[in-house]
Amino acid sequence: MECTVKQDLVSSARGIQVTSKLRRKRLNSIVLYDDGGKEIGKFQWNLRGIWMTGCIACLTPADLRRAKSEEGQTTWSFSLKDGIVRISINDECLYEQPLLGECKERYSKAERFAFYDMTCENTFSYTPSEMEAGDRITPDCAGTCSEQKYY
Repeated sequence: MECTVKQDLVSSARGIQVTSKLRRKRLNSIVLYDDGGKEIGKFQWNLRGIWMTGCIACLTPADLRRAKSEEGQTTWSFSLKDGIVRISINDECLYEQPLLGECKERYSKAERFAFYDMTCENTFSYTPSEMEAGDRITPDCAGTCSEQKYY
């Protein structure tokens, strides 16, 4: 829990805002947890595909591929508002997939997130009014957990 960020992902209109370099092979990965810290699943995407554990596996839409910055990093948002998975760039929703049945029920419990296998080039926007960072979350380096050791 100290390495996660708490956020009401199902109600948040803004969602999680990330700045990263979008590539064809390297994944952008967000691990989703329930309030107790149990992993629900991963949301992953790149310019080739979009995946959500047990629920989504599809090709990245052309509009989303074209919206990436020509050079450098792109700021994008991931949202689960009202049980609908959305990826937006520049406040424009470029991917939308409603979750149904078991998937909607499963991901409606997402109250925490962390980043997985993302580099220090990446950052996320911390919104204090919507988020509560775990004690070991670093403000840079893709929101990864610090290597601080406890004795």
